[in-house]
Amino acid sequence: MLNARQPRFQALSSHARRWFSIGLRFAIAFLNWGLDKFPIVGRDAFGRRRAVVLEPFVKVTSLAGSLILLVLAATLPLFCLIYGFFFALSVPYIIVPFVIPIAFLGILVIWSLPDQKTAPTFGLELLLPAFMIVLVLWPDYLAISLPGLPWITLLRLTGFPMTALLLVCLSVSDRFRKEVRNSLGASKPLTGFLFAFVAIQILTIPFSDHLLASAQLVFAHQVNWTCVFVISCLLFRDIRYVERYFALLVGLAVALTPVMFYETFRRHTPWMSHIPGFLKVPDGFIALVLKPNIRIFVDRYRAKATFYTPLGTAEFLSLMTPLFLHFAFSNIRPVLRIGVWLTIPLLFAAVWFTDSRLGMVGLLVTLVLYGFLWSIVRWRARQRDLVAAAMVYAYPALAAAFIGLISASGKARVMILGGQAQASSNEMRDSQLTLALHALSKQPVGFGAGQSGPSLGLPPGDFISVDNYFITIAMDYGFLGAFLWYGIFVVGIFEAVRCCLSRETADKPEARLLAPLAVSLTGLLILKWVHGQDGNHPIFFMMLGMIAALIYRLRQPQSPVLTR
Repeated sequence: MLNARQPRFQALSSHARRWFSIGLRFAIAFLNWGLDKFPIVGRDAFGRRRAVVLEPFVKVTSLAGSLILLVLAATLPLFCLIYGFFFALSVPYIIVPFVIPIAFLGILVIWSLPDQKTAPTFGLELLLPAFMIVLVLWPDYLAISLPGLPWITLLRLTGFPMTALLLVCLSVSDRFRKEVRNSLGASKPLTGFLFAFVAIQILTIPFSDHLLASAQLVFAHQVNWTCVFVISCLLFRDIRYVERYFALLVGLAVALTPVMFYETFRRHTPWMSHIPGFLKVPDGFIALVLKPNIRIFVDRYRAKATFYTPLGTAEFLSLMTPLFLHFAFSNIRPVLRIGVWLTIPLLFAAVWFTDSRLGMVGLLVTLVLYGFLWSIVRWRARQRDLVAAAMVYAYPALAAAFIGLISASGKARVMILGGQAQASSNEMRDSQLTLALHALSKQPVGFGAGQSGPSLGLPPGDFISVDNYFITIAMDYGFLGAFLWYGIFVVGIFEAVRCCLSRETADKPEARLLAPLAVSLTGLLILKWVHGQDGNHPIFFMMLGMIAALIYRLRQPQSPVLTR
């Protein structure tokens, strides 16, 4: 039976195989027809996506990538649930930590932006001067205060967009990134000290007793210091911008003088009784800042204009003296030069109204140093100039006579060196230095950003003022942080003076611009030993950026300006 049916079985199997082959070919043909008819879901879909999707976002998925996406899809709803629960539980008292994921997503979006031929740098050219104007002319304590959020100040409303725009420029333009590297590389020791200090700032956050407050302050320093420095390194490669910003800072100093006169004779700030309710911080801080500052023993009012303390005002005004002298000795129109010479006595009067030895020392130091450096630069550029040579050789005698005059005049000695009314300030600085050295002997790495006052044992809730910036920076970031911070300015001053005194560059306009910058920063380092606040530091980090940009110009005369 089996042998009889075998041919029939084989015939049936062959028949089935034939129909199966026909059906398979028909299915393949139908599938090909469908793919050609509807390419959006077929084999041409990937090619069409490449035609309409930007190149950086086209990728071929893999098994590992698919698994990661599945895990993220499963965990993201859980994270959002937990995030929303704790946000609803803590609002409005704790909001800042919940902004961190949103900020991270914003940075991720900026990082993933597609490349462009040019960077949108026009906004940087507008926001940097706005930032400087707000820094000087607007009192930073007049802000909108919402529960659980930091103060919404004009300085933050200009600084944060400026930082975000800088990150966008770095993300979208390879040429912009190359120019940043070239500008920062013009003075490698300066940028090395700066970014090493940034690393120390970040690394000391875990040592703080108030992690969130220290992290916020470090972030603010990156906006106000580091980003301002980087933007300045690029912007001021165009030498015209250096002159314009010198004029801007001089104009801001002049604009403060009427406020100083009004405040001195009325013994209060002009806006004291005219602050809108939405700009009043509800914790009484404004009342503490606006409280009249009277010098004991002599009952003398100390003006402070838009700054927190008279010392901050005196520091800013006195360290702008080299910029006034730069225009006074430059080849500008005679009417403008006369106007500059007439405003210098007003600047002296404004500093006098602060009743601050710091301001007087800053005025005299910058005046003496600028005259000496200007005469050397002029002599180097014009070796047959008898006036410059006479000033260089006469300076030691003039310095000795000046010191003798101060020693002989009791009023001048008290004005500069202080008297009984300033004795309490000297004693406070000495006691703070002793406390700081004792605390740092136990924790030499520092106590975190903004923790210098509490770490010294100063009572919380008061207006904490550490009157020596070495103490402030060492208590916050340790001895290494203090060394790096001061090293930033020492290296910047050294680089500027070296280019000024070089015979190869002394006759160039960059050298004449580097001289007032070096003098201002030298005065800053001197004044920091009697002033512990950092409100004016964005201006001086901008000056450091000017130095780096001008040095780059000296080494690359044909360098392009900021990419637009």
